[in-house]
Amino acid sequence: MLRCFSLVILCSILLSSMVSARDIEQQEILFKENPQKLYTKLMRATEFPLQFSNNVEFEQAANELSYPPNELHRDLELLARLNLEAKLTSPTKYQDAELLITQLDAIASTTLEQAVVIMLKARIKGRQNQEYNQVIVEYNDALNMVNTDVSLESTLFKSTLHEQLSMLHSLLLQPTPAFSHLNRYRDIAYQLHNNYFISDAETQLGRYYNLNGDQAKSLQHYSEAFRLANSLDYPGIKAHTQLNLARTYRDLEQWDDALKYAHNAAEILQAIGQDVYLAETLTVIAMIYAGQDQWNKSIDYYLNVQQVNERMGNEIAIGLTYNNLGEAYFKLNNIQAALNVMQRANDIFRARKVEHYLVHNELLFAQINTSEGMWNEAIDHASKAIELAKKKHLNDVQTEALGYLSTAYRKTNNPNAALATVDAIVELINTSQEKSEQTNDFSELTEQKLKFELGLLQNKLQQQTAKNKYNQFIILVLILGFSIAIIVLIFIYRKFQQRNTLYLNAQRLNTIDPITQAQGYRAFIQRISTLKHTESKTLALVNINKLNNIDIQLGLTESVALMQHFNSQFCKHLDTEVFIIRSGLIACYFDKQYDAENILHAVIECLKQLQETQFTIPNFASLSAVQHASIGHINLPLLGNPDASISAELQFETLQFALAAAMEITEQPAYVSLRPLNFAPAAVFMRPLYLNLTQALNRGIIRAESNRNTQDINWPKN
Repeated sequence: MLRCFSLVILCSILLSSMVSARDIEQQEILFKENPQKLYTKLMRATEFPLQFSNNVEFEQAANELSYPPNELHRDLELLARLNLEAKLTSPTKYQDAELLITQLDAIASTTLEQAVVIMLKARIKGRQNQEYNQVIVEYNDALNMVNTDVSLESTLFKSTLHEQLSMLHSLLLQPTPAFSHLNRYRDIAYQLHNNYFISDAETQLGRYYNLNGDQAKSLQHYSEAFRLANSLDYPGIKAHTQLNLARTYRDLEQWDDALKYAHNAAEILQAIGQDVYLAETLTVIAMIYAGQDQWNKSIDYYLNVQQVNERMGNEIAIGLTYNNLGEAYFKLNNIQAALNVMQRANDIFRARKVEHYLVHNELLFAQINTSEGMWNEAIDHASKAIELAKKKHLNDVQTEALGYLSTAYRKTNNPNAALATVDAIVELINTSQEKSEQTNDFSELTEQKLKFELGLLQNKLQQQTAKNKYNQFIILVLILGFSIAIIVLIFIYRKFQQRNTLYLNAQRLNTIDPITQAQGYRAFIQRISTLKHTESKTLALVNINKLNNIDIQLGLTESVALMQHFNSQFCKHLDTEVFIIRSGLIACYFDKQYDAENILHAVIECLKQLQETQFTIPNFASLSAVQHASIGHINLPLLGNPDASISAELQFETLQFALAAAMEITEQPAYVSLRPLNFAPAAVFMRPLYLNLTQALNRGIIRAESNRNTQDINWPKN
């Protein structure tokens, strides 16, 4: 039991450490992907600014926030780094960074914490004063402090340092150390097994090779970066890989592909609000148009870049854009505009002491001055360019600047100086290391390009295959769902049909007499309820005394046969519809008005024929010998007023009243017919009906007709 408990605790510790490690890596990814979102999250979580100047006050602040001190320390470090990011938008970010660095310095206790403070102090120097060489020294000091630490936090910190050092060395045109730090950054990414970091490292290596003219290796690394980025759900890394692909295709002069990837990257970067990289992307688009000599379009995009840079307040980027605009205006022969923006760029670079950009600005100045015959200005700027190029060991820049200088000296009649510059050019060419010829450069580039395009096609094929599988799954689900729906609909339809059949059967059974299986009382009521009040019809209720108990006297089978025979004969004689109310009691509906006398004769005639019929039970003839039949009769409409309505039930009850009177007549057969006078009110035919009808007869509102003396009629008593 104790072992199981210990195992559970160990598993919990391991799981929590794994979750913590994943959270730390996720923070670093969010730092690169969306620093503004991470900044907002940390500002809210830490309730920055916090008031503390030592460890005791710091722990007290952490307790007030219900924050573990080590997590709060790490989040404050991250917040300080964010405030030093160029792509972060915050008006007080440098002031906030200085406050955080001071507070972190006061509570730093471990080697890693101290190294982070050193890195942050160096970073703010680089941001504010561009002291890049000093920043590199301090970065290396921080790196040496944690070099042997193998914890995840330390490993991620070393990764950040190598990435920053590679950028700084590239900025200072020092390719060898830049490449070394990039490789270390890549090694750590693979060590962490994190595809985001690997894709970012491959992208930066591809960019390094691209800047150094090795397009084949550049494509190799971009291909891997693009493959990994497409498998991730992070728009930022996808945008960066496409931006670098645009740069590569630009350098390969494949303009359509370059524009496609650049516009894709710009769309993503604008959507996620990364203005720094958006400015870079727009610059690439401007350069693509410049490469096609479409200088007006190029200027449009450079002006858009300038707006983005001014919005961020990035002065060095503003200076670079001025430099690019100067070249574009120069190509369009707008010399004055070119000189104006070149001077603005020159002022920014000199103020910021960024000589690696200033040297190219001075060289372009010399080129423009030389083309316009401004010889003194050309000599001045070419000399400055040569001086800066010597410091940076840029032989190509020196050679080009010496060419402009030689031309200017010759045009100003200074042959000795011109000859000296020519000698310097020759010496520079002779002493410079010749680049080794790489006979397989073209083939290697073509191979890498094909591999890259093949990788893209394979990636598209995989995506299309996955999409097809998904579509097939959706189609299968739809077919299955449709089939189930059809089956359910068929089932419901059949159930509906069954219920409809049952309903119709129930309706039919509801309207037939249960004994004779002929139409009964409810069928008679339904028939007369559909009549219009203005139609002339006749209703009769016939009672044949000897047939009242025929079902008992003859049995069900014989009685049904007899009644069906009688009904059939009766229908033929009078063209009527017959309804069996009960044994011996028949309701008749006539589609036109019939006299009661005619109906009585038809009944007597049918009874005579019934006597002549041979039945299985021979004594029926003697039973039916007496013609004892009574009829209740009315003509419709009962009332002359077309607006007055009498229900079918009350009409049937009126027939019952008339039949009751007819059955009380001693001399049979007999009938009684009721006919209301034209001025009879509708109240006569309201419940209690028998009472109202008796009163109406007494008052003479209703007339009674019979084949017997009406004075002898014994009306139903109420």
